[in-house]
Amino acid sequence: MNVPFSTMKSSSRWFQGIVCVAALAASGQLCAESRAKQDAAGPAAAPALIRDGDAVFFVGNSFMGWQNRPLPEWVSALGAALSPAIRIQTGSDIVFGNTPLAGFLQHPATREALASRRYKVFVLQGEEFEPVDHKAEFHQAVRDFNRAVIAAGGRTVLFMTWEFRWRPFIDELAASYDEIGRELNIPVIPVGLIYRDCGRKPPGSEGPFWLTASAENPAGDLHQNEKGSAVNAYATFAMLTRVNPHGRNFTAPGNTNGDPLMQYFSDRAWARVRPRLAPGGE
Repeated sequence: MNVPFSTMKSSSRWFQGIVCVAALAASGQLCAESRAKQDAAGPAAAPALIRDGDAVFFVGNSFMGWQNRPLPEWVSALGAALSPAIRIQTGSDIVFGNTPLAGFLQHPATREALASRRYKVFVLQGEEFEPVDHKAEFHQAVRDFNRAVIAAGGRTVLFMTWEFRWRPFIDELAASYDEIGRELNIPVIPVGLIYRDCGRKPPGSEGPFWLTASAENPAGDLHQNEKGSAVNAYATFAMLTRVNPHGRNFTAPGNTNGDPLMQYFSDRAWARVRPRLAPGGE
């Protein structure tokens, strides 16, 4: 059978169009999958600080364990709640009070942790005012700690604290943490900045310091409440693992937060942590 040349050209154009559409669809699917993977794990160029089964040591004061809500246990519980789970072993030298960071380097618990060479990461929190009020001493303490951690085969991570109703100094506080972080190439968990974000755009009519509100001081207190503890856990977990928790709730001492609120905290934490995961990030 003779087929007109014009019909052949039309059929050819139709076939090419189908191929192009299929190619574009496949390309779009691949792009979507790539974006989903990147969203889950963070920028590919930044390897995770810890993997499944690694150990993390926490150094700080009551900002890591107020009212029997230990940050190490919350972070470990979050990892265990994911599927697949990320098992995180933890140790800590958490001492309530106003000990400056330098003092912890001489504590037996910290010395033993360093000597054990067991811990992949040491998360360090300065006394809440020292990064601003005693900046030089704080920065030197971070240098000394970091030197010891590297010698023990680990990595240092800094845990940024937050401002208070009576002292709104988060810009100075964040600048101090980030300055020494950049100097030593140390990641900084931007908890204080997440607190400010939650205060500016709360899920309801909460005040600017609702993550530290207490029965005695409903307008804002010194320590994190149960809600602030959730922010601390999500931000720390995300920085350590490069994994977006996607609001996964978990069972941990003192955690009765509902799923919608945990999703809110997780989203706020990831929005601040994710830009810091790429080399040369915030």
